Amino acid sequence: MTPFRDPTMPRPAAILGLAGLIPFIVLAIQVATNLPLGAAMTLPARTALADYGAIILSFLGGIQWGLAVTSADRSDAWRRYAFSVLPPLLACAGLWLGGRHGLTTLAVGVGVWGVYELWSTGLGEAPQWYGRLRLILTIVATAALAAAATYGPP
Repeated sequence: MTPFRDPTMPRPAAILGLAGLIPFIVLAIQVATNLPLGAAMTLPARTALADYGAIILSFLGGIQWGLAVTSADRSDAWRRYAFSVLPPLLACAGLWLGGRHGLTTLAVGVGVWGVYELWSTGLGEAPQWYGRLRLILTIVATAALAAAATYGPP
């Protein structure tokens, strides 16, 4: 069964999750190749990609906060709440660093956060479909940020 044919995965989550990858893909292509809009739009596209990556990374922290808030199990509350505020801090660092270093920081943050979410889903902190969806979204978003950092302007 493919992840998007999983009957337990809410259709809106799958569709909107995939749609959320469009800015990553389009902006990364522009940054890495100067296409389709030309070299004059590459630096604005890099800024937009970094901003979007930071927003999404912060959003992932918000998801973890929401899962912690709704959990009846308080035994690991400190870890869950503390880990929910780390993504926005990484996002801030990525924006502060800027350029290739900032995109690299965001790529690492999104990638590491995907691993954390798979681990926490395995602990039962989120539905299994969420972990499968996040795996796909993490791979594409991380690859887009890393490609822009690697092949884009210094």
